[in-house]
Amino acid sequence: MITIYYNDGERLRTLEQLPEEKLPEHSLWIDACQPDQNEHEWLQTLFNKELPTLDDLDEIESSSRFQINSDGIRVTSLFPHRQKREAKGINVSFHLSETLLVTLRTEETGMLRLFRNHLRRQRLRPQSPWAIFLALMEMKIDYLADQIEDIYATLERISDQAMTPDALEDTLKDLLMQEGYNDTVRLSLLDTQRALRNMMRHAGDQAQGQTRRDEITNMLRDIDSLHPHTAFIFEKIKFLLDVAMGFTNMDQSRIIKIFSVAAVVFMPPTLIASIYGMNFQFMPELNLALGYPMALGMMCLSALGTYSFFKWKRWL
Repeated sequence: MITIYYNDGERLRTLEQLPEEKLPEHSLWIDACQPDQNEHEWLQTLFNKELPTLDDLDEIESSSRFQINSDGIRVTSLFPHRQKREAKGINVSFHLSETLLVTLRTEETGMLRLFRNHLRRQRLRPQSPWAIFLALMEMKIDYLADQIEDIYATLERISDQAMTPDALEDTLKDLLMQEGYNDTVRLSLLDTQRALRNMMRHAGDQAQGQTRRDEITNMLRDIDSLHPHTAFIFEKIKFLLDVAMGFTNMDQSRIIKIFSVAAVVFMPPTLIASIYGMNFQFMPELNLALGYPMALGMMCLSALGTYSFFKWKRWL
């Protein structure tokens, strides 16, 4: 699907189909999500160099994620996407010149959907491709900060849950999910930081370029302030995992302790019962009228004595 954003002099309007002849006048942004072969071939007509395929977007080499050629600047940036409880990163390729911005991606992301909604409602009114790119990067950083806050809130809930051994399975699943999403957020921050630093060097030489560099500098400061939070979250997740395992081990140790004490308490009665279970011919107690009650009493007293000794030692 391709969406074209152009300025008609009053507001930013959209065209959600391929133009019959040429781009509308004052076109600023072409957003391509999962373009088919015809759409990809049409996009190629706008550039001198070959456009990357959808499979090329996941390349991690620095040379593949930032290039400068006769068409302008090409930069690929990782965007976090959360669908229900599953989190992943989606690479978006930006092709930026002074007259046009083209974005190419393999699937829809919640953040770009939100950005387009802001444009449609006129909450954002960028007047140039560079303004659209910088506004999108700024919204991305704000979105990542919101996701970090959401992870914090979720970990606070897990903190109470981690002290309940019966909820160990749910706790481990939640911690694993938050650790994975924190990794996605951290990778997005690092990737955005690298992209913005590259863009700063090619923002232009005149006053307009200085304004762009000032905006990028502010965004880089925000990213620097978010990095410690992702590191703290990683440590907190590790701590909660240790706490959950610790409480579970304590609960299991308590159960094992009960069985161990029960086994020791019944050892003396078992010994007495074993002695009187022998079939020797000469055993004086066998002929006593009170021999059986005496043996039962000895077993009860030995068990009670062992239990009292454990209580006196405060082992119970």
